[in-house]
Amino acid sequence: MVEELLKITLKSDELHRRLGGGIPAGTIMLIEGDRGTGKSILSQRLLYGFLMNGYTSSYVSSQYTTVEYIKQMMSISYDVIPFLIRKKLVFVSLYPLLSGVSEERKFLSRLLGEPRLWDQDVVIIDSFSSVLSREQDVRAVRNFLMYIKKLSSLGKVIILTANPEELSRDVMFLLEEASTLLIRLNVRVFGGDLKNSATIVKYNNAKGAFQKIIPFRVEPKVGLVVEIAAVV
Repeated sequence: MVEELLKITLKSDELHRRLGGGIPAGTIMLIEGDRGTGKSILSQRLLYGFLMNGYTSSYVSSQYTTVEYIKQMMSISYDVIPFLIRKKLVFVSLYPLLSGVSEERKFLSRLLGEPRLWDQDVVIIDSFSSVLSREQDVRAVRNFLMYIKKLSSLGKVIILTANPEELSRDVMFLLEEASTLLIRLNVRVFGGDLKNSATIVKYNNAKGAFQKIIPFRVEPKVGLVVEIAAVV
């Protein structure tokens, strides 16, 4: 029997409570926002929460090499080394491929051709827009979304991050329509200070009450910290 709600509980923050107690099984989450709004840190926090609560995960990065990712996670006290060793976490770096110029249009087919990525409970692609910006075939995008829809029907959680500035409006529309949980990140004024915020635009199948706007910050050696503040 598929678990209805995947827990992301960490003692260091209340993100799980603000998101309704966890992430529903079968969720396709789209985290969208401009550069510097916190897409990667939120996906890193979600990943660590899943791992610490016993779920297996895949993380595909367009930004980090494996060593760089481990260092980044250690800098915010999210130690993923034990999970890599026990193969509870599969990490794949696309950075060498994305920084090159050859075969730019085959990234989606390459992702679909890696079964080890899709065998996990949770799959995170950060940043998906970096992959799509090199994928000119809209049919390939549609096929990819159909594939992850099938995976979500099996109870897997798929998380994609995207910068709208890197994609056409038509492609962003496809991603937003395919998502069951849409989180839009930006920078807002909270308590007189500029803070990152996550606005839940769409949340299908939520299992509990959730907070519509979640302000947060990042602290070295601590990680993501959920703020308690009102929007000004």
